[in-house]
Order: sequence, then C-alpha cells, then structure tokens
Amino acid sequence: MPKFKKNLLALLISLLLLSCNQEPIPTTSSFVVTPGDIVVSNITNDSVIVYSSDGTFKRVLYDVQNNAEVPYGVGWKHDTLEVMVAVDGSDRVMGISAIDGSTRTIIQSASLSGSIRGVTQLEDGSILVAESNSIEKFTTDGIRVTDGFPLNGGINNVENVFAKTDGGFVVCARGGDVVRTYQADGTMDDSTASGIASTTDGYGCTELDDGNIVTAWSGSTDTISFYDSGLVDAGYSFNDSSTLPNPRGVAQLENGNIVAADATYHHLVEIDSTTGDFVGILASSGLSTPNQIIVIPDFL
Repeated sequence: MPKFKKNLLALLISLLLLSCNQEPIPTTSSFVVTPGDIVVSNITNDSVIVYSSDGTFKRVLYDVQNNAEVPYGVGWKHDTLEVMVAVDGSDRVMGISAIDGSTRTIIQSASLSGSIRGVTQLEDGSILVAESNSIEKFTTDGIRVTDGFPLNGGINNVENVFAKTDGGFVVCARGGDVVRTYQADGTMDDSTASGIASTTDGYGCTELDDGNIVTAWSGSTDTISFYDSGLVDAGYSFNDSSTLPNPRGVAQLENGNIVAADATYHHLVEIDSTTGDFVGILASSGLSTPNQIIVIPDFL
C-alpha cells in the first residue's frame, strides 16, 4: 500500500477512536432546566418543582427525603448555572445543576441555625441567605462573610431576599411589615410598609426588568403591590381573594408578567405587570403549599 494511503488510513482510525472516547456534548434539549422555566418550592411535600414558561409541569427537581427538612427558598447561581435551594431543618443551601441535575452542598455553616428562608446570588457572586431576623452573606464557595454582615435590625421574620441588577438586593419580611432595598455592602436605600390594614406579612419580593419592585403581602387584604425603584407606590396592585387568598413568592415571567404562588389553592397566578390585572391560573399540578419562585434567566 502506498505510504500516503497508509498515513490517511491511520489518521481516519485515530479520529474514529478519538470520537468514540469523547463524552457526548450536552444540548439544550437535555438540560434539566432551561431559560424561562419556573421553579417553585413546595412546603408540604418537601419538593422543588419545575414548570415550563407556559405552566406545563416538567419534573421534580429536588426532593427532600428527611421529614425534618423543608426546602423553603430557591435562587439562581449564575456563575455555576445551578438552582439553589435553601433547606430549613438541616440549615444548608443545596445546588442543583441546570445541565445534568447533579446535586451538591454549597453552604453548610454553623452560623445558619435559625429559620432558613430565601437565597439569592448577587451580581458580584456572593450569596445571601435569609435566616430568621437577619441576612447572612457567603462567598460563591460558601465561606461566610462577616464584613457588614449578618444584616439585621427591623427585618424580623425575613421571608425572602432577591438580587437586584444594580448589585444590591431587596428583602421582604413578615415581622415589621417591611420591604427594603439595600446596596451590596448592606447599606439600606429605601424601605416601605404595606400600608394595608391587617395585611403585614411580606412573603415574596422581586425586582422587575424595568427596575420596579413587586411584593406579595398576606393578611386580611392579600395584595400584590407594585412600587418604583425607590419603593414609592406605583399606583396599581392586585388583590382577589377568590384566586389569591394566601400569596407567597413572586417572580417575573419570561413574557414580562408576574407569577405569584398561592398557599391556599396551591396554584400559580399570572398577573399583568403593567396594570395589575388578572391574566389567569398558570399552573397547579404537583403543587402543595407553594412558597418561593424563581424564573430561570437566559444563560445560553
């Protein structure tokens, strides 16, 4: 056989062996969660559920087997493409890969000894965990930060914390009837109460794409309130006890509207983000006391 044919044959065999030894490259269709997916924590059945952007049930993302544990909060870890789950009871933060669903412990700290609630990652990569009456801060690798933290004072019974695009964050609490915005170092910018009689529990809060803030207030007049970036009333809200008598987490959908969890009817409600009008029931399958919500951002 001529030398050039031998060399060509050897090259083809080498390429074939190389392709056989390589791991298959994951595609978006094989990802566990994709941009626009809605991730919801369930208190009663101790699980985290994933829905597509239109409310179609996709899968159980995480299931806590220990009855003494509850997955309260969910957040997005943008530097490692993981869904974070704040687990009360064992007081830790878990990470579930958006790519392959693998799980790991991100934070396990003796400082987390209270009631674990929300979790979020700031623009700089640091992670905030809502715990009882304070906010704890950790590096992306789970090392506790004590410079300016833990953050407390006037935020009793913290329910959720959510990162803002300017690098800061927003906090909502049941005790003290407050929603507040902060800079990344813990300096408070603005604060407001619901102003609604006997409706003082701030269960959910999030920042919208336009910089406005949305808070879910629970009480006698359960209300989804809209504020501008300075927490000044935006002039419209949503309250309808026939569809949302026990609001919990809120998030912004891929289409720009708001999704709110209801812990009485165990469903997700879609609300127009510009008018506060009711759009429809988005999902109910698989929900059991839904608590906090995140919508997966575009990470592709």
